[in-house]
Amino acid sequence: MITQLDFECAAGWKLGAVGSLFLVGIVIGCSFVTKMGDKYGRKPVYAAGLLLNAVFVTVAVFSHLVLLTYFCMFMLGISITARYYVGYTYNVEF
Repeated sequence: MITQLDFECAAGWKLGAVGSLFLVGIVIGCSFVTKMGDKYGRKPVYAAGLLLNAVFVTVAVFSHLVLLTYFCMFMLGISITARYYVGYTYNVEF
């Protein structure tokens, strides 16, 4: 990722923003994705989280644009919320 996005000589905050935006996505996702799982059902929210996760991981892996990678990391945080928190509850209910 460092060579792909030219982070070799970039400021430290640019590389740190990748992880930070992922965590911000998790925090924001926890505020509404878990409620969506209660309102619309856990199975569709969990399935949407799996699909979004696959899409954004694929885009992030092949991205050469820093802003696109930032967006993908933020959206990965939100989709991880659907996968881990809603998915865990969905799987435990059986």
